[in-house]
Amino acid sequence: MSEEEVIYLLKILEVGLLASVKFLLAPFEAERYGFNFRDAFLITTTGGITGIIAFTFIGHGIAYGWKKIKEIFKKKTTSLPEPTKKFTRTNKFIVKIKMNFGLWGLVITTPSMISIPVGAIVINHFYIKKIRNVMLLILSLLAWSILLNGLAQYLSLSQYLHLPKH
Repeated sequence: MSEEEVIYLLKILEVGLLASVKFLLAPFEAERYGFNFRDAFLITTTGGITGIIAFTFIGHGIAYGWKKIKEIFKKKTTSLPEPTKKFTRTNKFIVKIKMNFGLWGLVITTPSMISIPVGAIVINHFYIKKIRNVMLLILSLLAWSILLNGLAQYLSLSQYLHLPKH
């Protein structure tokens, strides 16, 4: 395998991994690397779907592990008062979406505004039908993928970047 082929595969891997966690950025990264709409759509969509499936089915384990870790540290520091829960802007946004729009609001905002890991974990915490949740998230991801990849290709922002040639 030549060096150029390895670099090309690494670019695909980078964009796919980015799409699996923060989908909003992935189509613009794909355009920056020179992928056309079709390739960018396939890479970002595949990465996003992989993230949805992974965080849906391992998200419960992550949440359980995080809870256990917190319990361990809580036992070690029993003399300290329990800290108040921090309500970040992101937490407020997620709660507001859930309260006002329910499952559909969370599904629509997960690929773009929330992140795929956080959105999948939150959705599967409140709504237990995992297969339905995955299907809805994938439909939302497909719509966002078409929109964002189209926008990235249309705007062609990489033309304004002055990056060194490889």
